[in-house]
Amino acid sequence: MNDATPMLGILSSMITPAVLILASGSLIMTTSQRLSRVIERVRKISEEFMKIEKSSDKESDNERKRRILYTLLRKSARRSKLLTRAMTTLYLSLGIFISTSLAIGIVSITHIRFTWIPTALGLIGSVFLFFSAAVLIVESRLTYSAITDEVDYVIESSKNHAPELMKKSVRRNWRAWLKM
Repeated sequence: MNDATPMLGILSSMITPAVLILASGSLIMTTSQRLSRVIERVRKISEEFMKIEKSSDKESDNERKRRILYTLLRKSARRSKLLTRAMTTLYLSLGIFISTSLAIGIVSITHIRFTWIPTALGLIGSVFLFFSAAVLIVESRLTYSAITDEVDYVIESSKNHAPELMKKSVRRNWRAWLKM
């Protein structure tokens, strides 16, 4: 039984980074889905923008719509850059956490005194994971900003079409509702 104890310690140490590997993988999947949605949204906004550009109508309504669509496209482009940056750092952290697990196994089996290597790898992977989380926070704030721009435009546009729905309380409180 005592002969198995060191081996179990090695396996336990190697499995510890698995939690961080799982976290990185989960974030990669959700970030990938977010990026896919941004790409779909850009395509839809681009189609709307091109329809307005092709029309010879230069009404103020079209000009306002053109401005909001341009703003949404600009923010979506920034979101896609942020999401791509986050994906890159998440893949880096995933690779580093896998390297950490391998380094723990190699150091344990060979009894080399370089225990600082797996520790350093684990810390570097954690820094990348932290950085990607920070980038995702910035991206989600940008998403919120785009949503508020779009809702503001819809509310302004709706004033002429449904004035009874546009009470001051609705205009004032929708942003508070989004923050919940």
